[in-house]
Amino acid sequence: MADGNGPIARARLPEPVSEETRSLLSTGPFHEALRAVVEDSGLTLEGLQRRIDRRGVRVSLTALSYWRQGRSRPERPESLRALCAIEEILRLPDGALRSLLGPPRPRGRWARRAEPPSPPGARAPCAPIVPEPYGASYESALFESSLRAFCQMDTVRVGADQAIRRLGTRMVLRALDDGPDRCTAVYSGEPGVPPAAIRPLAVEGCTVGRVRRHPREPLVAVELLFDRALRAGQTHLVEYAFAITDATVSRDFRRAFRYPAQTYVLDVRFDPDALPARCFRFSQSGPGAPEVVEGELDPAPCGSVHIAEQGMGGGVLGIGWH
Repeated sequence: MADGNGPIARARLPEPVSEETRSLLSTGPFHEALRAVVEDSGLTLEGLQRRIDRRGVRVSLTALSYWRQGRSRPERPESLRALCAIEEILRLPDGALRSLLGPPRPRGRWARRAEPPSPPGARAPCAPIVPEPYGASYESALFESSLRAFCQMDTVRVGADQAIRRLGTRMVLRALDDGPDRCTAVYSGEPGVPPAAIRPLAVEGCTVGRVRRHPREPLVAVELLFDRALRAGQTHLVEYAFAITDATVSRDFRRAFRYPAQTYVLDVRFDPDALPARCFRFSQSGPGAPEVVEGELDPAPCGSVHIAEQGMGGGVLGIGWH
């Protein structure tokens, strides 16, 4: 029988099935089991996709490839219907592959913190609970697990009052699965900045959806709605901003990364009447880790300074100034 909470233990499999496939259907991981059963069937991914399509279920060839490589996994309703179709096409026991998925993965940077139950009829929040602000201003883009940042650039403007007045973010996102149509951005300002003073703006490729503010701290989450749902492998350009209308003095800007970014650029632009005496690059392995100064930066005559990084993984990267 198939156990909905675990791998298939005693289900009868069609012949011929290799010993490797039997083992993988019993223990996983999912992507290896999918690879094995497709190879045993003799079908190409293109042939499998055509058979899925004949059952009235839509799934892209890129999504199937990503599932087989372990780069993403089926989680959305249409993707799970495609997985049911695969089990039927390959004459596998009901749930043979689905049982290897386990529970849905947490979504968002801070999803490990539990969300209080919503009252009946309430809409779901636009983002999970996020941490209390730490240190100076930082910004973190929260994506569903089916999105990754292909490249991104932050432009920070520091006013004559030495306060961050605007953050503009431009990024290219890549879909790992079919269906993502939004992402969430979170901004945490300096202590003392009123939450209502942080205003999210949609610039290109998105519109502002739900906005959630911390009741006391300068912490704002905004839902950014795309103008279309993306297919697996498709890229999408998004540009948005946070304007800070009531700010306090800032001493750095930091970007917190939950998922890798192939290319990241941070550009900080200072008012000509408030140029810093010193600028430096720093990093942190996580919110609670110590800051590591990694080098001095020489601002351009126009008052801007930037850093560029390739293959950025997790942690925090930023520019500080005095």
